[in-house]
Amino acid sequence: MSSVQDAFKHNQARRNVIIGGGLILVCITLLSCVSSFMIYREGFADTPWFVQQSLSLFAVIVVEGAFIWLVYGFTRAFSSFSERLISLAGMGFLVCVMLTNIITHFQMVKNIPLAPFQQAWLAWGAVSVFIAVLVFVLLITLADPVTRLIRLELRYLGKQQETILQAKTDGLDSEHVQVAMIERAEIEAQELAEQIVGSGRQNLPRGSSSRLYQQPQRGYLKRGKS
Repeated sequence: MSSVQDAFKHNQARRNVIIGGGLILVCITLLSCVSSFMIYREGFADTPWFVQQSLSLFAVIVVEGAFIWLVYGFTRAFSSFSERLISLAGMGFLVCVMLTNIITHFQMVKNIPLAPFQQAWLAWGAVSVFIAVLVFVLLITLADPVTRLIRLELRYLGKQQETILQAKTDGLDSEHVQVAMIERAEIEAQELAEQIVGSGRQNLPRGSSSRLYQQPQRGYLKRGKS
């Protein structure tokens, strides 16, 4: 009985640890959202106020949302080695981005001189994060095992259909097809001859058809007698 109670307490403790870790991640992410918003807002200062706030909020959602997406995918969905490796690299990169934004924002508020790399970060580094997030999302999407299986299945179906069409094309030159073409040509010729003769009989006056058949026979008889 004590072992069951110990296992239950251990599972409860693990659940509390997971919940606490999730709350810490949420709080740090919210703190980073404020710093990232203030930094990205300066980059859209040339736009109207509403557009500036909207673009800054969109930038924060891209960066912080990508971090939450990678954490959730690593713990719940990603199963292949490539997916987990890319998600780890993405999480490490975004943690560095969040740390840089928080420190830079605090220094800007306190009027502390920024380091050269922080000035470069404000100049072009913070904007390049969007492209990095796009690359990570694209790599994980391409590394999806289900997507890979679909690509392999489509490739197999394409090769199968190509093989069937090639066999049909080669079969057109076979002897059986040539014989069938000759037989079909003879059948078409016979049907065409019957149509021609039938239309000719309809156009002739009554009694002339019998004369046409009788005259060659008489000539043939005369030639035979001679």
